[in-house]
Amino acid sequence: MKQTKIWLGLGLSLAMIGMSACSSSPSGGNPQGTAGTDTGQAGETLAPVQTGTAPESSGNGGKATIVFSTFFPNERLQQAKRSYEAAHPNITIELKEVNADDAQLEAEMEKYITSTNTAMLSGKGPDMLTLDVLPSEKYVGQHLLTDLSGLLKKDPGFIRGDYFNNILENSQTNGGLYGMPISFFLNVLIGNEGAIQPTGVQFDDKTWTWETYAETLKQLNQTGPLKSEAPTSAGIMPAQGTEAMQALLSEMVKENYTRFVDEEIRKANFETAAFTEMMQMVKRMYDDGVFAAQRGGAYFTPRNINSAWDYLVSMKETGKQSRLYAKPRAEGTKAGGYFYPYLSVGINEKSPVKQEAWAFLQYLMSEEVQPAPERAGFPINKKVYQKQVQQLLSSGTVKTYELGPLHGASIPVDPAQLQQLEGYLSESVHPVAFQPTKIEEIVLKESQAFFSGQKPASDVAKLIQNKVTTYLNE
Repeated sequence: MKQTKIWLGLGLSLAMIGMSACSSSPSGGNPQGTAGTDTGQAGETLAPVQTGTAPESSGNGGKATIVFSTFFPNERLQQAKRSYEAAHPNITIELKEVNADDAQLEAEMEKYITSTNTAMLSGKGPDMLTLDVLPSEKYVGQHLLTDLSGLLKKDPGFIRGDYFNNILENSQTNGGLYGMPISFFLNVLIGNEGAIQPTGVQFDDKTWTWETYAETLKQLNQTGPLKSEAPTSAGIMPAQGTEAMQALLSEMVKENYTRFVDEEIRKANFETAAFTEMMQMVKRMYDDGVFAAQRGGAYFTPRNINSAWDYLVSMKETGKQSRLYAKPRAEGTKAGGYFYPYLSVGINEKSPVKQEAWAFLQYLMSEEVQPAPERAGFPINKKVYQKQVQQLLSSGTVKTYELGPLHGASIPVDPAQLQQLEGYLSESVHPVAFQPTKIEEIVLKESQAFFSGQKPASDVAKLIQNKVTTYLNE
């Protein structure tokens, strides 16, 4: 539940900074006779969504209806729907969204997920759907989504150099691309350079693992200006320490999901040396006081960067001399940073209008759909991103968040910072799911027995293995 609330808070933040939480959901009528989930108003019962139907839909030039289901109302999708329909009068896009206020958001999300799962499993799901809040691992494992990589290979108009291919390639599962990330976030660290540089501590964030990151923090704590508090189980109370270790382990599993879960064959890999060693490493880091509370701030602060504009503002809002750093990775994994696929769109494998849905998905990826630089999410299309950067450079200044510490003040655009950002964009290779999955919740809950000293790591790993295996095969 704790992770669910964190995800809901993130969703609300996205709604504020990148989406218009408008109430203009489509009416229940369908001009093509296609049934759809009525996700219009909070509190309404959600009926299963049926796929789009049209007697002359695929490839015959006849009229077709595409049912597109998403949870959060999204201005970008709404605008794309209108412009695409205007250019393609034979296509109707039934954009289904949920309008819920803060008090009802969690209940409405659970209702939406249950309804969509039922529809997908029964073969009557929407033609297209955003996967950000849905258990996509279940859909992939049961072959409910179209492998988009096959469609890309057959498309002569797809030019790989026009896109962030590191994001596309690393969004694949078992060699297949089942969710197309229209946008993505960077999951990074912002370093306090004013505190780091005087220490003389040398490190390479492009290659560091959690072990070398922990050693770096030890050295910084010993020589730097931000001295650690009294070392009582990492400077925090034992109960808090256990919860913090559980949260860090869950985060590591989230960041290394494909290492422990094979979605295609529904196989878990938690009863392994890699996982038990990860658990023991987390405990060592906290026992050694690596993450002790620090007076005056932290050397590194985790941050999700959602656009070039947000990056410039975030660096300035720290109030310090700041620099971007990659997050540490697990031992044995390839070098590179982390990213969150955002607005990840899938196509129902059983959709009768698959080609029409694919054409609209290509449109969403194109230069014709250009979000403003401050919109949430880096665009998957490199040309769109480069245009956004040019807009920022041409303006010379950007306005900060009205509700942030700078209260909407204008700040200069730093070309050097934007150049550094581009390097991290092209080097991000580790996808992290936005929503907390059931598997993360299992890890979070069951790992408490190890971190509190009640059970050895091997017993806890076996318990997690069994519970995850059961979930994958439900």
